[in-house]
Amino acid sequence: MISQMGDSMFIIGMMWLVLDLTGSKTAMGTVAFVSHIPNLVLGLFAGIIVDTFNRKRIMLTADILRAIIVLAIPITFFLDVINLAVIMGCSFLLSLFASAFNPARDSILPVLVGKTNLLRANSVIQVSNYIAILLGPIIGAAAITAVGVVHLFTIDSLTFILSFAAVLFIKYRPNEKIEKEQINLRKHLKDIIYYVRQEKKLKILLGITAVNNFFIMGPAIVGLPIFVKDILNEGAASYALVEACYGIGMILGSILINYVNRFIGKGKILLIGLIFDGITFAVLLFINSLPLLMLSIAFHAIGIPFIVVARTSLIQEWTDDNRLGRVFSLVNIAVVGMTALTTGFTGILADFVSIDIIFAIFGAGGMLCGFVGYLYKDLREG
Repeated sequence: MISQMGDSMFIIGMMWLVLDLTGSKTAMGTVAFVSHIPNLVLGLFAGIIVDTFNRKRIMLTADILRAIIVLAIPITFFLDVINLAVIMGCSFLLSLFASAFNPARDSILPVLVGKTNLLRANSVIQVSNYIAILLGPIIGAAAITAVGVVHLFTIDSLTFILSFAAVLFIKYRPNEKIEKEQINLRKHLKDIIYYVRQEKKLKILLGITAVNNFFIMGPAIVGLPIFVKDILNEGAASYALVEACYGIGMILGSILINYVNRFIGKGKILLIGLIFDGITFAVLLFINSLPLLMLSIAFHAIGIPFIVVARTSLIQEWTDDNRLGRVFSLVNIAVVGMTALTTGFTGILADFVSIDIIFAIFGAGGMLCGFVGYLYKDLREG
């Protein structure tokens, strides 16, 4: 929760700082693209590390290094040497260490709770993340007013230090077989490629995830600050409040998913989430005020836990423990790789097409992903 709170502040600060420094939507898209390159290029190698070394130690190392990296932005700002390259470099490195932290976090969970409790455990974890997504932007909005955008990064650095302290208290006994195994890059790559090729349902899930994220993540990351600035003529504090509405909707969705799971399986929950995700983005075409945008984003965010919690739980159920790190890295590659492409593309497109129209078109594409997923029995009945 602490780490995610800092991440929320970082995204708000990064996007608005780039917009203030350059005034370029293309620059915003470029920075967002660069920040996702590590997951795209090195994500699978990070998964091999997660499947080979102590996952708790990986999380601790990633937290402390990210705390140091984020501090570079306020330091360079006060030295008057900050520029687009510094922001890109920090975003790149932050993403690099997150590419190891995230699969380590998701892979450690089955050891802690057992596979029969995965949906509930993932739901609880997501609630803590969504509380952070709610509180992070609210604190960020207050901080922007009080001390300016730059000090959001100072606060973000402190959250990584607090997260490091929290991870220390996790009682985790690693798989001895994994601990003693040596890294053999070629062997691990061949093994996971063969494994996923044989598991049809994993292939389908990865494909649907990749395509859906192309349609959704660009408008979500790059499009929203542009929408607030260009369509509503509002400032950074208003943008932070809109981002906080994600937290409200996600918390409601995480509570609702446990009720819905009594009646339908995880696969259908995932597909309903995809359809809902797209529809509720498309309606932004008709939004013309800050209160309506905040309400729409909160409503849209209800469907996000349906996607994330259901997908994570399905992967944890379908995958052997000694391959979980690599499979989650493949998911990260699908998510982040497409996010990198769509954020860059959305930034460029927004220089020529109104952002509300982009939301409508991309939302329709995201909705279609859910309908296509219903054609696959393995996913539908998962």
